[in-house]
Order: sequence, then C-alpha cells, then structure tokens
Amino acid sequence: MTRPLRIALVSAFPPGQQSLNEYGYHLAKGLAERADVGEVIVIADRLPQDMPELDLGPKVRVERVWSFNGFSNLPKLIASIRGARVHGVIWNLQMATFGDSEATAALGLLAPMGARLAGTTGGVIAHNMIEGVDLDQTVLKGQRLRQLAVRLGSRLITRALLSANYLTVTLRSYHDALRAKHPTSSVYLVPHGTFDTTTEDILPLVQRPRRIVTMGKFGTYKRLETLLAAFDILRAKPGNEDLELMIGGSDHPNMPGYLAEIAAQRRKDASVKFAGYIAEESIPAFFGNALLSVFDYSATTGSSGVLHQTASYGTVPVFPRIGDFVDVCEDEGITGVNYAAQNAEDMAQQMQAALDDLTRSQELVNSNREAALGFPFEKVIDFHINQLADVRGLKRVPDGQEPQCMTV
Repeated sequence: MTRPLRIALVSAFPPGQQSLNEYGYHLAKGLAERADVGEVIVIADRLPQDMPELDLGPKVRVERVWSFNGFSNLPKLIASIRGARVHGVIWNLQMATFGDSEATAALGLLAPMGARLAGTTGGVIAHNMIEGVDLDQTVLKGQRLRQLAVRLGSRLITRALLSANYLTVTLRSYHDALRAKHPTSSVYLVPHGTFDTTTEDILPLVQRPRRIVTMGKFGTYKRLETLLAAFDILRAKPGNEDLELMIGGSDHPNMPGYLAEIAAQRRKDASVKFAGYIAEESIPAFFGNALLSVFDYSATTGSSGVLHQTASYGTVPVFPRIGDFVDVCEDEGITGVNYAAQNAEDMAQQMQAALDDLTRSQELVNSNREAALGFPFEKVIDFHINQLADVRGLKRVPDGQEPQCMTV
C-alpha cells in the first residue's frame, strides 16, 4: 500500500458504557497497531459527564459526535465523516446502537447509506439483525402492532445497511438469511474474534476462588431471577456454603432500576455481590478468578462478546442451548455446560456437575481457549483493511490474511 490509511470508526466507545463499546475499543486499538494505518478517527457517543479519554497513542483521535436516543444523529454522523476526509469508515453496530426507541434507532442506522451517498467508502459490522430476534422475548412482548412496525421498519434498515460497500455479520444464520434475500449484496461472515489471545498461562480451575460470575446489560432477555434461584439451590447443598456470585454490568436502557431492585432484595446476602460496570482493564481478573460464567438468557440477539471473554480467560460457560449460542458452538467450536432455559433446577444441577468434576471442566475450558486462540482479533482487522483497500482500488496489504472462516 503506497500511503497510510485514514480510517473513521463509528462506534460506542469507552469510557462510555453503551453496548459494543469494548468491541469498538479493540477495533480502534487493532487498527492503530497496523503500519499501514496512519490515523483512526473514532466517531463516538457523547458521554453523560466529563471523563478522561483513553490513551491509545498518537494515531487514535476520539470525536464525541452522537448521542444515544438523539434525533439529530444522522446529519451529525455524515457531517463528521465528511469533515474527517478519511479513506474509509467502519461502522460497529447493533440494532439499538443509536437508541432504544424505534425512531432514534432507525434514524441512526440510516447513516451508513447516507455516508455512501455522500461518497464515503465504508463497511458495516452488524452484530445482530432484527430478523434474528424473538421480539416476544424483548420489551415488545405482546405488542403485536409495534412488533409489526419493527418488522416492516427492519426491511428498510437492512437495505440501508446493505447499501454500504460491504456488510459483515458474526453468525452463519444471519449470513445465510441475508444472502438468500439479497443474493447480489456484499455480505460476509466474519466471526466475532477473540480480543485477548496471548499465550500467557491462565489460573487453573482448581486454584480459583469458588466464584460464579455473570455479566451483561440486565432486565430484558438477560435477567437474574433464574440464576439467583439456582444459586440458592446450590448453596443449600452440603459443601457449597463458600460459593459466591459476582454480578457485573448495568441495567438495559429499557429497564432502568432493575439491578437496584435486585440488589435491594439481596442486601442481606453477603454471598451475592454487585460489581457494577466492568472496565476493560478489569475483564481478565473478573473472569480469570471465577469457576463458572453463567448466561441467564431467555433469547439471544447475536454473537455474545461475554461468551468469547469467558472462553479467553478459561472460565466454564453455562448457557441455554438456544438461538445464537447454537451458532457459536457450531461455527467457532466454543462449547459449554447447557441447561434448559429459565429452569433454575436444571441450571443448578448443571452447575453442580461442573463444580464436582473440575478435571472435565478444565478439559472444556482448555478446548475453548484453543478455539479462541484460533481466531484472534487481528484477523477481523485484516479483513476490514483489505476490504476497504479493495473497494478503493488500492494495493492489498502484503501480509494481510482473510479470515479462514470468512464466507462470501
């Protein structure tokens, strides 16, 4: 490549706490580490209060442009991208990136189409698609008219996202569905990727505290009632008196106050701890000092970043074998202990089995760790750089390798 690329990255970004901010952080960091990238302009969400920006070196500049639930995000994004004069833009998106109402979410998701019409080369990373979500497991449960509106609107949004130069999804089911409906579109399957694939030793399970963890944005399809009931069942068994449960994360935007209510119910229970938002630098210790990582989900909305972090740091994943969990198991080889969704008795039984046989559990986490090492995040970065270079007719990155499990 004859000259370094200037790349814009549209993403939620830390120290903000919106969904996909960690993924955005690793995209910016990975792009900046490349010799063929001269500058990364992160077009990020506005912070609720003044906070110091992360220092990712001189190549990374953060511009706080758009607001969650802002109605003016569309023109602000397009103006910012045009003003940055970049070679290309990468959009790191899920369907609720720009808002938790239908109107604000949709307006923001029209921005990739607007930027393309304004002459900017770009690609979209779509972490989920409305077509793959069971709306009865969301805040729209039972609201048939709103569900119909969302379904109809999703067709427009899908076409808007596909109007970018290319679009990637992290799950085969999304890829196959999009290719079937839009056979001429540039849709690729590029797995989530694993952020930390260092070969440093991780603490064996037998040396870890008797701790169970869970992390997420709670209150909708990610909840805590089943996990807490299962935890109580576990503690009632002889030998489990020392177990502790660590809950990391925050409320889903649509369910403010959910965690505070749960915490109030458990205020006298010293074995249940609420860690709040887990910052990027604290992720390794959060998972690396736990035996089990539990996913109390009634539905799924894309490839789980928390599941990949669980695999990276050698914690036993405990999840229902539903929806997108199945795709990740089949496509990426990350496996776990499975229970019947929303069944506390079965969850407790499966967790007990994993705790009782740490030799078998260690074999499982070793296998997951190997799978994680097999698709490092650098491959994700390689793919997007090569795509942007190809679209602009530039020379491909000499050492870049397209992901082996990429599907065109």
